[in-house]
This record gives sequence, C-alpha cells and structure tokens, in this order.
Amino acid sequence: MRKVISLSSGIIFCLLVFASCSSPQQAPAPTPMEQPMPVAPLQVEEKRVKNNVRLEKTEVGGLTEAQLVSRIQGMAREIDKEVVEPKVDEKQWTVTGTTGTGKKVDVDTTKQAVMNAKEGETVKLTIKEIKPRVTAEQVKANIVEIGSYTTTILDKDPDRVKNIQLASEKMNTKKIGPGEVFSFNAVVGQRTEAKGYEEAPIIKQTKDGPKKEEDTGGGICQLSTTLYNAAQKAGLEIVERHLHSKDIGYVPKGQDATVSYGTVDFKFKNNRNHPIMTRTYMDKNNTLTVKIFENRN
Repeated sequence: MRKVISLSSGIIFCLLVFASCSSPQQAPAPTPMEQPMPVAPLQVEEKRVKNNVRLEKTEVGGLTEAQLVSRIQGMAREIDKEVVEPKVDEKQWTVTGTTGTGKKVDVDTTKQAVMNAKEGETVKLTIKEIKPRVTAEQVKANIVEIGSYTTTILDKDPDRVKNIQLASEKMNTKKIGPGEVFSFNAVVGQRTEAKGYEEAPIIKQTKDGPKKEEDTGGGICQLSTTLYNAAQKAGLEIVERHLHSKDIGYVPKGQDATVSYGTVDFKFKNNRNHPIMTRTYMDKNNTLTVKIFENRN
C-alpha cells in the first residue's frame, strides 16, 4: 500500500514539474520608442534696402530684394528702347530707313548697387547702350557693282524700243545665286503679241545670207548683247553665246550675243561666292545700260 502511494506521489510531482517547464512564457511588453522632438525652422530675415535710399527720384528704402526687382523692371519698361537695324529692300537691294541706337536697363547691376547703397544714398539706374550690328553705310558698301555696260540705241523705231523695254523689265532685279545659271530666254520668256511685244526689225540668216526682216520681239538682242558685255566685265562664266550673222553696229564686232526663243540662248553662271543681281536702265539719251551687283552682306 505504501508503495502505491509513493508511486502516485512521484507521478504527480513529475507531471507538475513537466507542466511548469513546458508552459510558454510571455515576452516582456516592448518599450515604446522615444520620438525626436520637432525642431523649429530657422527664421532668416529677408535682406532689405537700407532706409532712405533712393533709386533716381524714387524712394526704395526698406524694400525687399523681390520688391526692388519689381520696381526696377517697372522703370525699365518706360526706358528700354529697341535697337533699329538697317533695312534692306530684298527686291532691289537698296538700304531703306535709318539705324538707331537702343538702350536697356541692367536690372541685376542696378539691384546690386541699390542693395549695397548706404543709408540716405541715391543710386542711378544702370542703362546699357545697344548699337546696331551694322550701320546703313556698311550694308551699302557690301552691295558692290561688279560689271556694267552701256550701248546706244541706234535704231529708235518705237516698236523696237518698246520690245527692249518689256524685256528689260523682266530682267531687272533678277537675282542669281552662287553656282546658278542665268538663261536669257527662261527669264524674259517667249516674245509674243499677247505679252505686248511688237514686230520690229531683226537680222535673220537666210540661204542668201543675213537679211533684215520684221519679227515679234525684234530688238531685244540689244539687251542680251548689253548683258553679255556686263557679264564679261564682271568675270562671270559664259555658258552659252551665239554671234549675229552680221555686224550690228552698237557693239564692236564679235562682242554681241543673239537670242531666239526655243533655239538660241544666252547663258552665264554665277561663279562667285555671293548672290548677284542684274539691273537694267534706259534713259532719254537713247542708251541701254545693264549693271550687275554682288551682295556681300
């Protein structure tokens, strides 16, 4: 009987010890993290203009930099002036109008001078003068006459003179770029009655030799001839030229250039580095002049 009681007591004791060893232990409650104390931002006082400082006649003392810049910009709007550059008529290459100097308030430099000014000081606006990039005289000097030739209109037949005038208008102020080829027939076009051309004397090669006949547009060979000699003076490359079948009188022999639409043309190439322009002039003294200009601007 004692053995049974002892055995039971031992079992109960072991069970109690086992239960005690296997019971889960609660982890200690976490300690809350300490939060950093908020840091107040530093208060930086904005820089201001010293008291009783004037900009020109305007009191600006006590203004902040931003307020000062706004004030200067307002004054600049009343003072700033655009520079006037010389204008070139793109059709005729003539210089028009006059140049003018501009001016502009330097806002940053003026602001710095005011901010550095001592109390009671007066500051002047810093104004920059803006000159044109080029003067009208410089532009004019770069439009250069490179070739000119004049012939006398010996045959003053009114229809012939009219034809020369019509063709001259087509050729006047014609621009030829570097490397471009000028074609007289392409520029002047076909000479027809619908375009106002009249019948006038021409020199025509026949089986019996050169003969004087009437044809629409007669007389314009004097224009092509005058142009040829001007192109020669300018040193331009002659691409195509044909002589008349007989002496024409208004240029030395061998210095002419005949044309006929669709068959015979006069062509030259602009072998220079800048664009060129042909100008034609007819005056009351019965002379025809062709000038060639180069624009080096």
